[in-house]
Amino acid sequence: MNVLKFGGTSVSSKISLQNMRHILRSYDLEQEPVLVVVSALKGITNELLSLLDALETGGPTYKEVLERIVNRHDDFVNFLFETELENSKAIVKEIEKAFRVKVAALAEKGRVTDADYDEILSFGELFSANIITCYLQSYGLDFRFKDARGLIITDDNHKNARVNWEQTAKAIRTFFVANPGNFVITGFIGATETGSTTTLGRGGSDYTATILGTVLGANSVTKWTDVNGIMTADPNKVPKAHSLTNISFDELKNLSKFGSNVLVHPESIGQLSKNNIPFVIRNTFNRNFRGTQVINGDRSAQKALSLHQACSIISFEKEWNLPKNFTKEIIDKDYLFFRIKTSSNDGRSYYVVADECIHFFTPGTGTGVSGAQFSEMIRKVVIEKRNIALITITSQSMDKKQELIRINEVLSQEGIPVVGFRMFFNSISLIFDKGNFKEVLELLHNCLLTTDLTTDVVV
Repeated sequence: MNVLKFGGTSVSSKISLQNMRHILRSYDLEQEPVLVVVSALKGITNELLSLLDALETGGPTYKEVLERIVNRHDDFVNFLFETELENSKAIVKEIEKAFRVKVAALAEKGRVTDADYDEILSFGELFSANIITCYLQSYGLDFRFKDARGLIITDDNHKNARVNWEQTAKAIRTFFVANPGNFVITGFIGATETGSTTTLGRGGSDYTATILGTVLGANSVTKWTDVNGIMTADPNKVPKAHSLTNISFDELKNLSKFGSNVLVHPESIGQLSKNNIPFVIRNTFNRNFRGTQVINGDRSAQKALSLHQACSIISFEKEWNLPKNFTKEIIDKDYLFFRIKTSSNDGRSYYVVADECIHFFTPGTGTGVSGAQFSEMIRKVVIEKRNIALITITSQSMDKKQELIRINEVLSQEGIPVVGFRMFFNSISLIFDKGNFKEVLELLHNCLLTTDLTTDVVV
């Protein structure tokens, strides 16, 4: 059994789907089944979010967004199939009909619940998985469609549901024992015991592939995307960035959390590592390139830089602590939030906070903190600096103290100030004013990576 996950850019054009066909034909589909997990077409999830916003605010705007989404899928089907395929068009029309009914009901209701949010977002994967199944069948590839809501059972924590592993494992094994063969499966979505649609959060399609691979004991889980695996830095920002052949699961988790352009659901990493299933990241548009393999225990000297541009710094008196239930909410949602060291000696604690949760520190956010606790927090917490750039160097084998000395020497020579830093077990995070990040990225890449090429494995 092999599990392949294809992201939005890998399913949204004729070229990407042609490459998908070539990739699938490289497997012996009759002897060893392949499960293909797909995301929504590129840009569709954002359109669905725009639709939800329009439904929340009221008025006729939502109709324009609805038609854009429907037309996008209709146009894609018409463009994709060279011959008239009534079956594929009928399937898409059925999904479209259900989509219109749901949207009309929400427009009449005048509000959108978290459960409605998940159901609307699920249509992105339902459209794409059905279209791709029809496409593969039209080229003689023996694939069937499967809705993941019949396989992945979750709690009712809509927008970021937690998987019930016992029930999910039972559902997956039962289905595939009774239905051997190759399937195209919707990523990102699951369902509660009562059948309510849920979504798995950021990187949820990766998580779907991981769940299937873990339960079924896959040979590997491969993520097909639009980059050549994990890079030493974002190649759009650092032209000299190159691909890494191997990294560890711990390093991947760190890179993903701190801003790598290859995002992976944190639960995916943990499950694959626990079950010792290799995770491979490859480029759909460069399918002969072997990409990056993520395994347990890699100890190479390779380093990688990741960038997180949406952060702020907060501070509060060292004698005071954030309420525990608030801290738990941040941890449960896996927000970027950690203490840093600064040159200041003013009796205050300083933290980096991802902008996606900085609003928790301003009035009217509706967090899990009680009114009195929240009022106290607003008085105690100061937002010190917005729009900072967080650059993280990750490597399990580096001497962090020596690297930090080396970094400070290089940056000092260039007159670039460091706002603060934090050393973790396999990384160093450095905080800069946002205006410096491109210059600093290239400088650090040249300093830290090119000097180690004698021991690194470079593709």
